[in-house]
Amino acid sequence: MSKTWKHDITRCQARKPDGRRCKVDDVKPGHKFCGHHDTDIVALFRIPEKCIEIMTGRYPKRHHPACDRKGINDCECHTYSRGAQVMRTIQKAVKDSASALPLYRNKKKLEMRIKVKKIRNYYNETTEAELWLPYKPGFRQFRFFVWDDKQERVVVRVIKDNIKNKATLLKWLRKLAPLHVYYTTSAWMNPQGVGPDPNGKRGRNKFRKKGWSYRMKNYHNVFLWQELYFDVDYCNADYNEGARTLEKLALFLGENQKKYGHAPLGTIVFSGGKGFHYVDNMWRIDNVLSDKEKKEYYQKDLGDKQLANREWKEGLIDDVRKADILIDYDVTPDPRRIIRLPGTVHGKTLRLCKIIKHEDFIFDEDRNVIGYNPDDPIG
Repeated sequence: MSKTWKHDITRCQARKPDGRRCKVDDVKPGHKFCGHHDTDIVALFRIPEKCIEIMTGRYPKRHHPACDRKGINDCECHTYSRGAQVMRTIQKAVKDSASALPLYRNKKKLEMRIKVKKIRNYYNETTEAELWLPYKPGFRQFRFFVWDDKQERVVVRVIKDNIKNKATLLKWLRKLAPLHVYYTTSAWMNPQGVGPDPNGKRGRNKFRKKGWSYRMKNYHNVFLWQELYFDVDYCNADYNEGARTLEKLALFLGENQKKYGHAPLGTIVFSGGKGFHYVDNMWRIDNVLSDKEKKEYYQKDLGDKQLANREWKEGLIDDVRKADILIDYDVTPDPRRIIRLPGTVHGKTLRLCKIIKHEDFIFDEDRNVIGYNPDDPIG
């Protein structure tokens, strides 16, 4: 009993972005947070230099939205000045102190309940005709990000039902009222049981944590195919940068259509949040391989097929990077990436993720894309 009491008293009170509490349980007496999260107002007044040092070490740069080195910080992005870091530290201290208060948590819980109610009402009025599914949805894994009122955080639910049609999708949308809905960009033989990448970092350990035998790695990773996806994210209100980058990307792919096996017209998706997705639903790696390369490809092991897809798309991304087109470079070559499902609600903005046409953008007098006007949030 005393051990449990001590653990509760000395455990760090910080919560991660997903709502989970920090696991460090050796916090010093009189402190609420561990050394990694000790950036609240009390710590700021006690040792301001240490708080600034923590923030500088954790977030040293103002990264471009398309930067793929955010966790490593070895890129050429702008470094925050000393003054900017001081202001960011003060803002973080106020936020951390407020988040530890019961009033703040109750306020957040109430806001999430209202948001979930709006989303549920929207899906109850939605028809199957307003939804969208990718090609062969029965070979895709669908993940719903759902608000858990008891845990006071967002939890990820892998839908074990095989969603082959819009009726099944609508049933789950109405049942769970998810904040976010994603699907896998790759098709899998056993989509509900897709496991960790056996060739990835700590793949064997991840299998052990799930209680799966590593010998069953192929059963949980039968890769079939993957289309071509591009993610264009920019944090600006009128979407002008994202819209211009999207047009630049479409022109680049159109000019190199034979080389990349790209369809003349790709699908444009407004994410409902910061930007757009550009998708070629008919792309297959067969489109870019010679007869000899196709024969070698289909003789490869299951894991090698994933690797072959990744390597080819990494070459494409290198060309996109050289053309100075700033997108999220990690999304396209990753066979295990998930992407937002059109026809569903974006849980942060309450705007609809939907397929749009080129004519939906805003143009200047010379017919150059200069922005996009999204629909109003639901509710």
